[in-house]
Amino acid sequence: MPAVFVRRAVRTAIVLLLAACSSDSQEVGAERLKAVRDGMPRDSVMAILGTGPLTARYADTLRVDHGFRRSVYLVDGQTIEVLYYREQPGDVTEAVQQDTETPIVLADGKALGWGWASYADAMKQYNLPSPIEAPTPPAPSTASPAAPAARPDSGPKA
Repeated sequence: MPAVFVRRAVRTAIVLLLAACSSDSQEVGAERLKAVRDGMPRDSVMAILGTGPLTARYADTLRVDHGFRRSVYLVDGQTIEVLYYREQPGDVTEAVQQDTETPIVLADGKALGWGWASYADAMKQYNLPSPIEAPTPPAPSTASPAAPAARPDSGPKA
């Protein structure tokens, strides 16, 4: 089985497990995000979110919108956008973590839902990647066994 497939399956299982173990009330920003409703336009969602504490520099600024992490996917002609609500300051280069960020999923500019359970549903429906990186197992060694050292007396004789 290819290692890429195994890693992706592990990441997906981790997100689904985390989503199953969490409830919306335990999500980061749950009080504020309760106002986000399915079908709500993106502008209304952004008004609820306000300005986030995430920073970025140079090319990474494309991954931040109003201080929140942003991922955009094009799936069968439909734009799927994920905004990650966050309360603690940080940088967009930090890894996504369930205990610091809560995803809000939008399709073509309309809210589909928020929370890790909502993201797990979107992963299944739209084949989205897991935002949570599973520990990468060490790569198998490709080094061949060392060749026996040449003996000093094995050279040609004069």
